[in-house]
Amino acid sequence: MAFTVTPSRRRMAMAVMLLLALSGGVIRKYAPNPSTLRDVGTLLLVMWLPAVGNLIGYLMRKIPRKAPPVTDFAVGSVFAPQLQVQVEAAALPAELVQALDPAAGLCTVLVGRHGFTARLAQPVVQAFATAGPQTLALELLHPAVALPKLPAGTDFHLVVGTTGIAKGRVVAG
Repeated sequence: MAFTVTPSRRRMAMAVMLLLALSGGVIRKYAPNPSTLRDVGTLLLVMWLPAVGNLIGYLMRKIPRKAPPVTDFAVGSVFAPQLQVQVEAAALPAELVQALDPAAGLCTVLVGRHGFTARLAQPVVQAFATAGPQTLALELLHPAVALPKLPAGTDFHLVVGTTGIAKGRVVAG
């Protein structure tokens, strides 16, 4: 037989646990000190802990959550460069080129242990078709967070997916 959890059943279970805890407190108060009855009262007294946990869980669900942060650029948004970077690109592995969406311009800028989502003006495959140094413009997804960590002269790694494709330096912010 399946047992369906409903709010009314949870309230009933909480009331039963609190009554058992209350009866455990009464038993403990009037039972002689070294006795089995006092030990049973102690065990019943512990029943208030799950009831308090249940109450805290209920209250936590009532607190409104903030909206999750944006994880992608808006569809159709115009490219607005925020950084000029000098990159030394390595030749892209053939399997990476085949796996990438030909129109995708998303990449990750890694500075130390921090990563920032960015996009290029052109697709990654097109931008890094040839190896060697080049200057690119980047638009950051969250510029208010990223720009303080990317002043001019900062060295970084450019990553697409899980593959590092270039090393670079910020020229202008």
